[in-house]
Amino acid sequence: MAVAEFLADRDGVISTNQARELGMSADEVYWKATSGLWSKEAKSVYLSAEHRLTDMARLRIASLARGGVVDRESAVWLHGLIDDLPSPVTVSVPRSAHGATCSVPVNVRRRTFATEDLAVVDGIETTALPLTILIGGGLLRDGIDMVDRALLHKRVTLAQLRAAADRNAGTNGMGKARVLLASAEDESESELERMFVRFLRRRKIGGWLQQQWIGGRRIDFVWPDENIAVQLHGWAFHHAHNQWERDQQTTNMLSGIGWLPLIFTWKRLKFTPDDVEAELAGAFEVRRAAA
Repeated sequence: MAVAEFLADRDGVISTNQARELGMSADEVYWKATSGLWSKEAKSVYLSAEHRLTDMARLRIASLARGGVVDRESAVWLHGLIDDLPSPVTVSVPRSAHGATCSVPVNVRRRTFATEDLAVVDGIETTALPLTILIGGGLLRDGIDMVDRALLHKRVTLAQLRAAADRNAGTNGMGKARVLLASAEDESESELERMFVRFLRRRKIGGWLQQQWIGGRRIDFVWPDENIAVQLHGWAFHHAHNQWERDQQTTNMLSGIGWLPLIFTWKRLKFTPDDVEAELAGAFEVRRAAA
């Protein structure tokens, strides 16, 4: 009964050592494997025939087979920060480890973590939430949004992210994470505006005015000849909900009096400036053609 309960709780995945700890003999484990009741997924790692190979089962198999810590994209999924488990499963092991191959595709890195950067989720050893968010922010396509959501919903604090970043300062792949963290720590709207001014000057885009009042609302940047208005948005977690509602009201007001409102974010200015320039150029073309 103890083994059945264990399998039900662990998505049908069990190792030889776990089975022995639950009171099974070596002969009983062998019989389960050879009779087809358990399928061998790696050396000494099995999946019960009564269970499907779910995403969580894949994660458990890879973790047991490699004897490591679930990290990177797989840790992001395990912590519930994204909906779909990426493939391959990502695991880190000590440099001296000699894990077994398994039925699940696994990407293995050799590194260890500080105790503060480790956690256990559903019985699986993984990176703790702050480090997971930092690493995921640098790896995932929508990593910046994921970091912003985690801060907005108070799943993590800036202090926790900073502490994790400092502990892993020399780690490979932390470069983008440090850039994201520095931006998130900067609450100044003026820095984002300075960033946009530098962008406009580098791209030789003129004709704009900064901090103009239209319809009783302060607008970050305007092109009065084309009636184009640009509002800049930083990180969502810095702003209260009523601020976002005011932004929507401002956008609607501008549209209602004949202005073309555009919104650009720090993320886009930092990582896809060519797209921002293309959107501005398209707006200029539309307004000048209509003049």
